Amino acid sequence: MLVELLLFAVLVFLLWKTFRKPPGLPPGRWGLPLVGYITWTSKNFEDQVMDLHDQYGDIFLWRMGTQLMVFVKDYKLVKEAYSRFDFIDRPNWEILKTFEETGYGITASNGLLWHNNRKFTLRQLRDLGMGKSSLVGAVQQQCLKLRETLAEKAGTPGMIPHQLHVTVLNVIWHMVASRQFDAEDERLQEFLRLSAKFSTSNRVALKDFFPWLENFMPNFLFKRLITYHEMKHLLEMFIRYFSDEIEEHKATLDPDNPLDLIDSYLLEMEAKKEDPNTTCSERDLTFILLSMFFAGSETTVNTFTWLCCYLAAHPQVQRKLHAEIDEVLPNGALPTLAEKPRMPYTEAIINEVMRACSLVNFGLAHMATSDTHLGGYTIPKGAVMNSTVTSIHYDSRYWDRPKEFRPERWLDDNGKFSMAKEGFLPFGVGKRTCVGESLARMELFILTTMVFQSFSIAPPPGKSVNLTPDLSDLFFRKAMPNEFIFTVREQ
Repeated sequence: MLVELLLFAVLVFLLWKTFRKPPGLPPGRWGLPLVGYITWTSKNFEDQVMDLHDQYGDIFLWRMGTQLMVFVKDYKLVKEAYSRFDFIDRPNWEILKTFEETGYGITASNGLLWHNNRKFTLRQLRDLGMGKSSLVGAVQQQCLKLRETLAEKAGTPGMIPHQLHVTVLNVIWHMVASRQFDAEDERLQEFLRLSAKFSTSNRVALKDFFPWLENFMPNFLFKRLITYHEMKHLLEMFIRYFSDEIEEHKATLDPDNPLDLIDSYLLEMEAKKEDPNTTCSERDLTFILLSMFFAGSETTVNTFTWLCCYLAAHPQVQRKLHAEIDEVLPNGALPTLAEKPRMPYTEAIINEVMRACSLVNFGLAHMATSDTHLGGYTIPKGAVMNSTVTSIHYDSRYWDRPKEFRPERWLDDNGKFSMAKEGFLPFGVGKRTCVGESLARMELFILTTMVFQSFSIAPPPGKSVNLTPDLSDLFFRKAMPNEFIFTVREQ
């Protein structure tokens, strides 16, 4: 009897050790081994996270499968964490690596590869783009085509036209490959089809959160579950697509006159081919291109769509925007970055839209590279850090009347645009802030100015704008489908 009691006590102790949350970790949902904490609720994920912040405070954990997720809603804690090397890496997730041995490009890479790619891309954005007339001219040219499309549909209710995607994609194509596409070009249509399929292939995340399933299921069934073959096919299609561009650039490359990012990368690869520490490769170049297109196009298109929603819902804001554009750019003059300092309200609108829509609601995940501490809690190695951007952008500690759409909050007492705001992180914060922030801001400024220089926007008669975010996407808080009427303004 004594032996049985002893064995039972040992079993209870082992179960207790297995199931209990280790001391020192943030509060939150721990759940069971292998499966973590599974919720049974009709609430969407974002609302659940906000409820948990109300319950546990600025920092909490949620074990999802075998992955320990940590959520932080205080801007200062996020800024502290993401400014430290302890949290500089991306998680080793297949949804980021897409079944490569290592994460390539900018978004998924770590270590020396990430450092080199970030340095190279920032240099290219500076040398080939920001503030230079060639890129500004390319944006203007694409915006003129968008205005033509809007003029054709003026006065008729409709969705934001497909030409917006073409406009934004062509700006990136101009930078990376000195190429422009017409809206009906078959290669562009193929690219858009691939992008749409690739961005909705989220089931691969099951491998990241429930890796043990691979050991319990037949290989063919597990691969079918995570859409492995579809993902690999899409990835190879993208690689083939970009490889064609790279081969064309090799044939026309002038070492004394690099025209775009692909030219510059090929020259860098050649210059460092004898360097044992080089990270340059054509494979990596294709993933840099993927990063730029996915991060650069989706964010800009969706942000401008949100901007249209907010302006249509707030006609008084739109009237002030029109007045500023007409004053600074009379007689239909096209905007450049030179006018930006004289257009504080336009900049304020763009910033307020980014705050209000909180497009990337949880930012891009970071991973603890070692056991460390944050906010008085232990953060174990391998834990994934998430900034709850929506909560931060609506945090009353940083924003007065945060639920109101008020561009004026970005203007100082003299009516000047004031960017210095705590609690604002649409492009991230810390060491891995978005490399394309300057490009995105330039595009949004010229897009906004040129479109609303020529048009006003409103919902169809008898309808209102739905400003509730669509939370069905894994990465973005997209705007709900809305119809608008664009009306040509008298110049």
